[in-house]
Amino acid sequence: MQVNKITRSKTQTITEQVYEQLEHKIVFCEIEPGSILTEKEICTMLGAGRTPVREALLLLSKRFLVNFSKIGIMIPEMNSSVQLQLLEMRRPILKTCVECAIKRLTQVDKDNIEELLSVVDSLDEHEFLNWLERRQEVLSKASKNFFIYEELRNVQGLSRRFWYYYAKKEDDIVVRDLHKKILQAVFNEDTNNAVKYVDEIIDYIENFVKKYAI
Repeated sequence: MQVNKITRSKTQTITEQVYEQLEHKIVFCEIEPGSILTEKEICTMLGAGRTPVREALLLLSKRFLVNFSKIGIMIPEMNSSVQLQLLEMRRPILKTCVECAIKRLTQVDKDNIEELLSVVDSLDEHEFLNWLERRQEVLSKASKNFFIYEELRNVQGLSRRFWYYYAKKEDDIVVRDLHKKILQAVFNEDTNNAVKYVDEIIDYIENFVKKYAI
């Protein structure tokens, strides 16, 4: 088990650093799905104390990336049924998100979208998943709706993990293109195409998930 050492940062609290590192290990399957860990093992793995680890675990549990049990901290197994339920929820929320973003778009939002579009084609699979997290943040904040932001943030880690575990190169190509089309439509303030591409990407991911039904 790889051991990291948390160090003090001027921009992040210890809890934020622990959360970020632990989320990364779960999303990128450095901790195997289905694993059961003790709090002590996690503290040792991250080189952090119990308080920030407990606080980070509580946040991760709210985002469905860990479960608490009597035998330890459980990392959820891959579950296509859960993913399909998430997609059922994400479709209407993401449509509302792009519609609100277009209505309330600022120049700062446009600058953020341009930055995302300028780099996406050059990213490897790890970088692309981090890009997806940033894309979610940019679109959600552009909507100027706190509840959209919170709902999408709470499920994106679980979705990215499933994608990382199963996606092949051909899936990556299709989904990158659709993400770009959504962003470009929002940038152009083109509601019809933004909503259309949301439907297309959710349809594609639903079919992708069904191939790995568990």
